[in-house]
Amino acid sequence: MKFGLIIDGIGTDDMDSFYVKDNKAYKFSDDTPYSPTHELGSLGSECFISTFNYPWLFENGHFINWSEFKYDLPDLDLDLIFVVRERSLARTDGFWDGWCEVDNLRKKYPNAKIVGFLKEIWVGEPYDYSHVKHLARIDFLKECDTVIMNRPENKIGVFEHLRDAVQKPFNFVAQPHNIDYFYDTFGSNQHQSIWAYLPQNPPRRANTYEFANYIGNKFNIQVKYKPSVAHIPLRDFIIEWSSCMYHFNLDPIDYFPGKQVVHTASVGTINIGGVNDNHFLLYPETATCDVKVLEEKFTEYYEDDTKRNQVVQYAWDKLNEVFSFNAVKEQIENIRY
Repeated sequence: MKFGLIIDGIGTDDMDSFYVKDNKAYKFSDDTPYSPTHELGSLGSECFISTFNYPWLFENGHFINWSEFKYDLPDLDLDLIFVVRERSLARTDGFWDGWCEVDNLRKKYPNAKIVGFLKEIWVGEPYDYSHVKHLARIDFLKECDTVIMNRPENKIGVFEHLRDAVQKPFNFVAQPHNIDYFYDTFGSNQHQSIWAYLPQNPPRRANTYEFANYIGNKFNIQVKYKPSVAHIPLRDFIIEWSSCMYHFNLDPIDYFPGKQVVHTASVGTINIGGVNDNHFLLYPETATCDVKVLEEKFTEYYEDDTKRNQVVQYAWDKLNEVFSFNAVKEQIENIRY
């Protein structure tokens, strides 16, 4: 399959277009090994993160930062395109004028299926179905052949309104994860310590820090965390939290996929708390923000090595079943049109 991931723009535009050859990324512009400066995008030219892993699934897969090329898209023979429009939706300034349209992709790549990719959960105010960007997203998805999302279809939630408006299949396709790289690089014998995971978005932190400290004091266990104002390179950050046996993350927002717990499962760390989609999938016993339940479960894991190992093994098996490169490739091959 000749695959391309095309995104209208990447944050501060520091994610360059690249292609994958022999399990390594190369910069599109000069064919040199590519490790982006976009720190959430990769751990080096041999391991990218989440969304940017899709090109790894197919021989010579491509990622195209559409804003690099605008009307002058590269000459490629593609038969499947995942396209993301987020920054360009309902924009009226001159930079986005005209070039970022599905019709331009169809003209350039006439043999390709065009799949609209719902990469981010929301635009505008939550649940504002009249928001101009929400309406523009409906128009964009109607122009595509089908739609994919990272939410399981039985938890479509806020996407249900979009699906009803677009009148096309909404397919679950997980964000692929380089499990072997993570395990080989960061998997180790964890210490009896707690990592309090504090996302940049304050509402997602909830009472994670307070509960982690409460448990740490009760069981005399070290609690580690990254101050929100501190900048730590992604690789160093993973090294820090992956040394802890327990990963506290009481994220109360239920419409996020939960990328972080995919990472914890790949190194053998146990996640405690939170209600993101992947919390329920990988750590169902602790997918809650009820601190009474979480304290009971933590006590059980802390006192019972066999139970703790069972939790780690369950998460590992589910991780490979859903997020491995082979699993996601199969999900793509089964997309409904």
